[in-house]
Amino acid sequence: MEQRLEVCAEQIRENPKINKTKLLKYSGVKRSTFFVQKMDGLPIGSAMGSKGRRPPEFSYDTHGNIVLDSSIRKALHDYRDKIEFANGGGVKKLVYYLKDDYGFIVNHKKLYRICKEEGLLLPRKKKLKKNFKKLPASNHFVTAPLKVWQFDIKYGWVHGENRFFYLLAFIDVFSREVVDFYIGLNCKGESLVNLLDSALLKAKIPHASELVIRSDNGTQMTCNAFREKVLELGLKHEFIPPATPNKNAYIESFFSIYEIEFLQVRYFTTFEEAYRQTMEFIKFYNSKRKHGSLKMMTPLEFKKSFEKYSTEEVAVRL
Repeated sequence: MEQRLEVCAEQIRENPKINKTKLLKYSGVKRSTFFVQKMDGLPIGSAMGSKGRRPPEFSYDTHGNIVLDSSIRKALHDYRDKIEFANGGGVKKLVYYLKDDYGFIVNHKKLYRICKEEGLLLPRKKKLKKNFKKLPASNHFVTAPLKVWQFDIKYGWVHGENRFFYLLAFIDVFSREVVDFYIGLNCKGESLVNLLDSALLKAKIPHASELVIRSDNGTQMTCNAFREKVLELGLKHEFIPPATPNKNAYIESFFSIYEIEFLQVRYFTTFEEAYRQTMEFIKFYNSKRKHGSLKMMTPLEFKKSFEKYSTEEVAVRL
């Protein structure tokens, strides 16, 4: 390494205009290593040109007057001494507070440097990692209803109120029946927990059944409340890999039908309209809409008549 540094230094002395970045790259020398070495008693970095101008020790106010950094530092300390700013008010917000309260115009980068020097930065919040092992999605040979469910979230738009609404649904892989669903202006983990209870009650499935439920890795599906609920019920919850919606094809297919045949041809003035019409559409989907993959039967018809067919004819590969 020392020999390569000496060669680079010699090349720079002989040809100051040489492309130093390429020289270091071809020599296998890191820039950070190169700049801290000494060449003739001076840092090699001095041969690369100026290190940049020294930051000014003043800023300006809204009237164009000079404001010394000492005044900015005092103002920042005054903010942090207040209970409202003891654990709130980040650097980017302080820029606006200084402008509104003192008339100081300070760039957020400079303000960050001053706060760092004065020890006034707020502690960064650490994201808590969810330490649990996810069950990967596996292949299934589904031969009857109530064996595998898929679920996901779809959002629609209330035109008259300029806001979204959410549809959370469980679909049975075998019969394509929407077992149960939730419609609301928000969709949280608690909503999913309550819907799972409701779906199991409607389907009359015992808690210790062999039912498998499958979803993507959304925040509602991975939250602690839902994970604890799944463990309590003794269900198997599979997660599809990221960017593989085909692994959740049946619920994605239903949401595609919901988008094309329902959302794209309707205008909702209120959320109540969207709620009522969505309920009507799902009832129509389960009891009236024919499916080519179900031998032109509805999900409920197929569910009632599946026992008439052999297992090989109606089995679903997943």
